[in-house]
Amino acid sequence: MAKPNLLHNRPEAVPGEPATSSLVTVVHRGPPGRARVRVFGLLRNESFRDELEAFLDGVAGVESAHAQVLTGKVLIHFDPAMPLEGLVEKLEGWVRRRQRVHPAGHRPRGAAPPRTLFRSRRPKATQVAAAPPRNDWHLRAAGEVAALLESSPDGLPVEAAAARLAQYGPNALSVAKPRSRFALLLEQFLSPPVALLGVSAGISIATGGLADAAVIAGVVVINAIIGVVTETQAEKTINALGKMTPTHARVLRAGQAVEVAVEEVTVGDVLVLEPGAFVAADARLLASSRLTVDESALTGESLPVGKRHDVLCQEDTPLADRRNMVYMGTVVTGGSGLAMVVATGRHTEIGTIQALVGEVETPDTPMQKQLDRMGMQLALISTGLCAAMFAMGLARGYGWLQMLTSSISLAVAAVPEGLPAVATTTLAIGIGEMRRRRVLVRHLPAVEGLGSVQVICLDKTGTLTMNQMKVTELATPRHHVLVSDGRASCGGRPVVLGELPDLERLLRIVSLCSEVQFAGVPGQRRLQGSATETALVEAALEAGVDVVGLRAALPTVKVVHRAENRPYMITVHREGERHLLAVKGSPAEVLALCRSHQVDGVVEALDERQRAAIGDQNEAMTGKALRVLGVAYGYADSPDALASADLIWLGLAGMEDTLRPGVAELMDQFHAAGIETVMITGDQSGTAFSVGQRLRLSGAKPLEIVDSSSLDKLEPEILKNVVKDTTVFARVSPAHKVKIVQALQASGRVVAMTGDGVNDGPALKAADVGVAMGERGSDVARSVADIVLEDDDIRTMITAVQQGRTIYGNIRKSLRFLLSSNLGEVEVMLIGTALGFGEVLNPVQLLWINLVTDIFPAMALSMEPPEPDVLRQPPRDPQRPILDRADFVTMLRESLLMTAGALGVYAYSVARYGLGPQASTNAFMALTCGQFLHSIGCRSERTTIFDAGRRPSNPYLTGAVLGSFGAQVLAATLPSLRGLLRLTPIGPADLAVIAVGAVLPMLINESIKKVRAGIQGD
Repeated sequence: MAKPNLLHNRPEAVPGEPATSSLVTVVHRGPPGRARVRVFGLLRNESFRDELEAFLDGVAGVESAHAQVLTGKVLIHFDPAMPLEGLVEKLEGWVRRRQRVHPAGHRPRGAAPPRTLFRSRRPKATQVAAAPPRNDWHLRAAGEVAALLESSPDGLPVEAAAARLAQYGPNALSVAKPRSRFALLLEQFLSPPVALLGVSAGISIATGGLADAAVIAGVVVINAIIGVVTETQAEKTINALGKMTPTHARVLRAGQAVEVAVEEVTVGDVLVLEPGAFVAADARLLASSRLTVDESALTGESLPVGKRHDVLCQEDTPLADRRNMVYMGTVVTGGSGLAMVVATGRHTEIGTIQALVGEVETPDTPMQKQLDRMGMQLALISTGLCAAMFAMGLARGYGWLQMLTSSISLAVAAVPEGLPAVATTTLAIGIGEMRRRRVLVRHLPAVEGLGSVQVICLDKTGTLTMNQMKVTELATPRHHVLVSDGRASCGGRPVVLGELPDLERLLRIVSLCSEVQFAGVPGQRRLQGSATETALVEAALEAGVDVVGLRAALPTVKVVHRAENRPYMITVHREGERHLLAVKGSPAEVLALCRSHQVDGVVEALDERQRAAIGDQNEAMTGKALRVLGVAYGYADSPDALASADLIWLGLAGMEDTLRPGVAELMDQFHAAGIETVMITGDQSGTAFSVGQRLRLSGAKPLEIVDSSSLDKLEPEILKNVVKDTTVFARVSPAHKVKIVQALQASGRVVAMTGDGVNDGPALKAADVGVAMGERGSDVARSVADIVLEDDDIRTMITAVQQGRTIYGNIRKSLRFLLSSNLGEVEVMLIGTALGFGEVLNPVQLLWINLVTDIFPAMALSMEPPEPDVLRQPPRDPQRPILDRADFVTMLRESLLMTAGALGVYAYSVARYGLGPQASTNAFMALTCGQFLHSIGCRSERTTIFDAGRRPSNPYLTGAVLGSFGAQVLAATLPSLRGLLRLTPIGPADLAVIAVGAVLPMLINESIKKVRAGIQGD
């Protein structure tokens, strides 16, 4: 029997069969005997796939069939003599028979699952059915969808919802598994520097250097263990970053709106869509009112998309254009609606994408990619140096085996073993430090972006202000009342608001045009709602308005929320035989809807002079940094006759939002750090200008303000120039915010955007660094932001910027130390060979230097505290490489001085002892100790060891240097270790020479740095 259409009450065809398309469609005819067809019901239905393949295997003439549940298509190989039309007819008949038994993929309750030739290996207790196997919901009317899913606009009964949840499984996407310890260990051996060391070990074995090979292998293993420990800790830190996504969804169950866990949403549920709500599953709209949805997470479309329940799409309509559907992972940005769930979990569109992509690992940040490229480049350079040294030695008459050994030594010297761990360690430490300061980093590239931020766009309400509103002024055509601490005055004289009929009427209207709820028991009630509406209701209560009784007498029958291009709210209330309209919103927009105004209880027509006077009142109030709303009312015969209603102007309500403590001083700090501050707000120009002045937003420059009406008229090229000099943008919409951010980016700026509301979501996503408030912020804002300020204190933003700059600076310091030290080792080997000194250092000694002096001091440098002047430096140019030409010139100078010190000691030792182990020992000790001291000099690019009082201490570096020096002492004194390194005892005279060779390069380098810093300071 045909099922009734639950929404439109008309008969429906056999459920499960498409009304406008065939059950089997040929999508591609290949060579004879090969075709690809789309089968209705196959999409995302694994049990259907198994039955389908089993059926086709039994059809005479079919050689093979492969069904794909992710596309809903089947590739069939069959006898070329067999007509394709006949095969399609047989297949369609089978599908039709199956759909009649199990419409829309459902089995009758209590029925056994269909028999298939394939059985799941999962235990029966955990096996769940696939979601309704179709992808044509956008083609069908809302009533059809409800009938097919055996649900209704009131949602599922509680028992039915529980049964379906057990049938289809939880509404959750698969979670990527973390890398195993073995995988982490294996990755440590796959980097180019380590691979080069492996080649060196192989050559050592081939040439009889088993001891050298064993030491090289030991160093590789130790380095791998350090890398595993470091990356494990880093992953724990990164994975600990909260997933700021909602855990509950609002659905209708048996006609009642209830909150359920997102995982418990199931097929047939009706989602309640309202501003700020996350769409918990794929759903077909049943009802909508000016509904807009941010689908950027799914389609990449940055602007919200309008949705309508009463449209039907075509079969080939792209996902981004399906106006009657909403999809899991998207966000409602405006309006309201109801939608019936048609797919959950991995069967949703976003779940399908995840299945196609597979488990995606966290991508490397741009900085990590630079370091990886640098590691590969160093490996290639070291290979070239080895070849050059080998050729140089042969040209000087050395034996090929000796030169091969020396070339191996050079390869070992050129490879910075600590490089792979630097970026991971530094980022993890920086993220952990931010977390301790209640700054939550959600995306790794944001850490680097913080150091480059040149402009920070600040949302006013809730970010610069406390978002705790208080009504301070009320204005009607005849009266202008000031309100303070619950007391009202007009013209300097106390007044009772209840004695002024126009003001009383205004307060009654704003109490009705509100979604504020009363919580608690009578006598201890508290208000729950937005800051603006709470302030208005509180003012009404203080004036003696019985808000609870008023709402009971005039029940709300309809609410029209604020939305894009409609900056006001309307509520409709039953009042006898007619309907009262209560309106509040943008004064200019509300006034434009009015034809008359109320004066001392009498309704009079509005003329242009009176409209101008109201505009002057509005300007005067906004000039005091008040948020001003216009209030009006009217009557209509029915709730749907809003467009024909003539509204009556009542007056203005002005509210003050308290500035957050210390925000003005924060603006000064941003300016000192070279960061421009821009305020973007929905407030009127006068209010925005006043707040901008109080906050010193423009610094020493004049405060420039632009109204949103100007933005719409500017071409992108002109807007790009306008935003450069603008400090305040007023009366902006979500679309305007995105346009402003993108214009700033087009002008070459790196932009950070702060916000806390639903309307900030698109701009937060568009910005280079999106910053959301953690406590008062909406789910939308937190989910798309890169950084979340957990305590809502915008002052921690300067801490985040400081930490971002420090992280980048610390990676530069570690790289400078690693590369200059390794360059020094290469220079010692090359120059020694060129001068005929032979092998100055053997491979084992070079490995010891790299293991002891490279890794631990480099990692300690990554934990440097912020330099005192880090917030007085300009932002980092994002186009500048992490190390530029000037950096390499500096490293070359530093390495040459260390090389000169070590070779000077070597020359002295050769003159005293001749070529041999003693000279090599002394050079080895001088170079190692010189690198210890060089790590101290790498702490800063501006301050020197002579300015010790100007920078904070780094206990980690102190410990690393002392520990490494202790290991060096053991190497020189412990017989077994000394024998492994082929060292000889060192006398007092040699110690003095070694000390000079190690200390003198550091003193020269630091003196040059001090002179350069002085010149730059002048």
